Amino acid sequence: MPELTAPVAPRVEMIEISQIFGTTKVLDDVDLSIAPSEIRALVGQNGAGKSTLMKILGGIYPEHEGSVRIDGHEATLTSPRDALREGIGLIHQELSLIPSLTVAENIMLGIEPGLAIYDKKNTREAAQAVVSAVPMLAQLRMDVLVSELSTGLQQRVEIAKVLSRNVKVLVMDEPTARLSGPERSDLRDLMVELASGGMAIVYISHFLEEIFQSCHSATVLRNGQVVDSGPIEKFTLRSMTRAMLNEELAAEETAAISRLDRQIVDKPVIQLSGATSARVSDINLIVNAGEIVGLAGLVGSGRTRVARALVGAERLLDGQILVDEKAVSIRSPRAALARGIVLVPESRKTEGIIGSATAAKNMILMALDRGMAPWGVIARKRSVAAIADTFSGLQIRPSDPTLEGKRFSGGNQQKLLLARVLLAKPRVIVADQPTAGVDVGTKAQIHRLLRTAGTDGTAIIVVSDDLDELIALCDRIVVMKDGRTVGEYLRSEITRQSLIDLMSGAESA
Repeated sequence: MPELTAPVAPRVEMIEISQIFGTTKVLDDVDLSIAPSEIRALVGQNGAGKSTLMKILGGIYPEHEGSVRIDGHEATLTSPRDALREGIGLIHQELSLIPSLTVAENIMLGIEPGLAIYDKKNTREAAQAVVSAVPMLAQLRMDVLVSELSTGLQQRVEIAKVLSRNVKVLVMDEPTARLSGPERSDLRDLMVELASGGMAIVYISHFLEEIFQSCHSATVLRNGQVVDSGPIEKFTLRSMTRAMLNEELAAEETAAISRLDRQIVDKPVIQLSGATSARVSDINLIVNAGEIVGLAGLVGSGRTRVARALVGAERLLDGQILVDEKAVSIRSPRAALARGIVLVPESRKTEGIIGSATAAKNMILMALDRGMAPWGVIARKRSVAAIADTFSGLQIRPSDPTLEGKRFSGGNQQKLLLARVLLAKPRVIVADQPTAGVDVGTKAQIHRLLRTAGTDGTAIIVVSDDLDELIALCDRIVVMKDGRTVGEYLRSEITRQSLIDLMSGAESA
């Protein structure tokens, strides 16, 4: 854990902050204080109010109760521009990049060098200077469109964008959710370096082990209120988890799993045979009824490309997709949906949730093509009952399906995506990073949902950067590297370290 200098006056003070959306109070008299050079963790379940609190600090939600002080003076934060003027920078959980611009243009957006005329050369050089100073950003190429990057690389562009501003308060909301182990270590080193220069850092993460390695202090939110706060030495992993959940999560998880009776039937539901696209080659994959198969690999290994090919979002140049051992042509996600193949996408913001649509409308999108709208007319009574039951069963918060999708936290948006998939009654679920950026409680709940789907004979494919998740959840794990499969193992045959070796190529070195 990094050392903290002697106590000084707070750089940031948030005093009696409250926020109401509709009739739901999502923050209730929250106090938060961070000193220069301090790295403070902000933890809690999805929906606890963490991101809302930080969006108030970032000027995104100006209509709130309470006050914010920066270096002792009261700050008026009516917009993100006001926040930047005060030296406050946010790295959001949901990426806020412009896909049609290059990496350099995104990094320097709004602070481009020059006067009245856009100077592409100087913009590129200024962005390159930011990237060159940070080893973890070295893979970024300045002239590539952001739309062509993986989600992991887009996360690094987001980091570079904030570092290009002259910020003295940095908020990092789930910055490691899509980073590999070495990249997480690089980010930790970067935080320590920035803090040593006097920057105050708020660090939001559901990887609690990282918090104990990286942070000086922690504040725990539950149901919009501070339930515990203090130096990191005050907490243990167990005490922090219990403060977040106020329940014995592990016992509940074990009991829930023991009640499941998931039988794997030796009957292929979906297959890839010699599948080849622009980024993957000769992929052979079989998933049986009731089976959960994991795809492991580093960023760029081709896992997401395989997932997208299965649902018709990536065109195959060669090979076949077989459903029930019969070759089929799946040229679009809608064609895949017609055959009961559905995707939980990696990016819930750009490919999942429609922010301006209500939660209810988000949930039934797939079900409309799967029996919820016979003859083109929505079965309203049945849909309302299904939405209400699903909302209650998944414990989605706020518990109001008429709220817009953008009003929900990242974890609850993830639940909305899973609700959309489950209401479609799928035969095959392809889940790409299904628990990225969610708390331990929601993660356990998502695992239970996937296992429960398997009890109905659904075939499930999971892509995840979380190796422990793959080992705990999956019956088999297929390892990918450089667009090819390099191994396939039963859960009992693989360990975390052997997975790392296979993914990196160390085992064959």
